[in-house]
Amino acid sequence: MLNDVWLKMAEFLGRLNGESVSRESYVRTPEYEKALEAWKEKEQEWEDFLETLSAGQREKLEEIKECQEDFASAQELRAYMQGYVDCVQALYRMGLLKENEGLKWVEKMKLQ
Repeated sequence: MLNDVWLKMAEFLGRLNGESVSRESYVRTPEYEKALEAWKEKEQEWEDFLETLSAGQREKLEEIKECQEDFASAQELRAYMQGYVDCVQALYRMGLLKENEGLKWVEKMKLQ
């Protein structure tokens, strides 16, 4: 049951997280902007470097890069969802949300 709740929450937050990045409330931190700019500066250098490699080496590096991008995306989504969980828990601890019988806080449950 607990995993089902968190899975549904993850699906919902994943859709919310994927909304239009042009919306006014979309957060773009200075660190993000700096990293994006750094990548833009290195992207052509990356493409040029790939051209110096054999087809097999290029394929392997692209596979590694894709795996790293997938991992970074999963980390970002996890951090995004953790922020929501932390927010809900903060609201609960402030007395603004109440626990109900169908949903218990994780720290109150015995995890196997």
